[in-house]
Amino acid sequence: MGRKSKKQIEEETTAIESFLSNQHYKKANTLINSKGRSTLLVQKLFAVSIAKAELNPGDNTLEANIYGTDLKKIFGVKGGSFYEHIKSAIEPAKSKPSILDWRIIYSNDDTKEIEAINVITDASFKNGVLNVRYNSKITPYLANLQNNYTVLSLAEAVQLNSVYSFRLYEILKAEMDKQRAITKKEGPYYIQYHLTDLKLRLGIIDSQADPAIISALKKGNPDYDAIERQADKSDGAGKLKTFGNFKKFALDKAQKELNETTSIWFDYEPVKAGRGGKVVSIRFKIDVNPKIKNKNNTYNDLNLKDRKVNPAEELEYMDQVQDIIDERVKPSEIRSILKAADYNIDKIKQAYDLYSRQSNQVENFVGWMISAIRNNYTTAGYSAKPIVGEYVQGSFSYDDMESELLDNF
Repeated sequence: MGRKSKKQIEEETTAIESFLSNQHYKKANTLINSKGRSTLLVQKLFAVSIAKAELNPGDNTLEANIYGTDLKKIFGVKGGSFYEHIKSAIEPAKSKPSILDWRIIYSNDDTKEIEAINVITDASFKNGVLNVRYNSKITPYLANLQNNYTVLSLAEAVQLNSVYSFRLYEILKAEMDKQRAITKKEGPYYIQYHLTDLKLRLGIIDSQADPAIISALKKGNPDYDAIERQADKSDGAGKLKTFGNFKKFALDKAQKELNETTSIWFDYEPVKAGRGGKVVSIRFKIDVNPKIKNKNNTYNDLNLKDRKVNPAEELEYMDQVQDIIDERVKPSEIRSILKAADYNIDKIKQAYDLYSRQSNQVENFVGWMISAIRNNYTTAGYSAKPIVGEYVQGSFSYDDMESELLDNF
């Protein structure tokens, strides 16, 4: 198959974005940070099926049924050969792993023990429908999530062209959202991973390749150097064993993809240690993609009816407003404030700063904010007063925000 033309790529991208504009999936951070190897197709099928999965109360398992025609739309493909790829992904074969062979190692949130499990127990593709059933042990990390989870855009995820890009998208998005929730500050944010730990997370080193590796990972503080040596004896990291290749084919490729096509942006630097300056870890700098940040300053003159925001962007904006204001507000009220400001975060900051400094008692905070934004209130005539209190995480329900957001798209 030849390379796709620019026009073909643009048409497929537009079709995918249109079909997925209101779809997302949620994963517990425990699952996002697990270690295991899989293919890009398996990761994408997992994301799609999570969004479609339903809970079976009887055995506490999650099951998803997805029409092949929907899968073709999601992946932006035409022709019948795509179905062969789906079949090969779920049918066990000696030459390559199937979706049933996908195993991960993770830390159980309840028992604090390290567990190694098969993610999917049953999978079939019959009569044009993909059926997937998950291991009941990971149900708590996919269903009825209340905290410590990440909302991810299905449209962004399925367009990525590398399994390393896909995994870094999930890992870095989870880390960025976590740090933003903790610090209540805008980015950038920083995180550092041991090089071997990162290779395990990305599936470059197979955590299941050797019993010795599994045993080492089950320890509280695994010896990553020993794991790397053991991996070299068995599966190793293939062509990505050298840092040069790891940088070129995994990190650089993922950086280009994520920075160009997703709502997050990252840069990185190798951290060296010891004699000879061996790379021992990778330090990431993560932030909201400037493309989204810049939108705050480019929509000042747009009418509300002309402003189109997809759910992934809306969640980002609502998160930013959550960090700014210190009042008890509903998700629907935050959306009203955003719309009044044409999604210009600077306008909201200015209005809230004015609210914080004015001395008159305000009975309707949301109404006051909307009026201030629409009528361009200034500091004239207001006396200053100190800001009292701190933001309380419990005053804002992320689940409610998601529910109301999706109900209105």
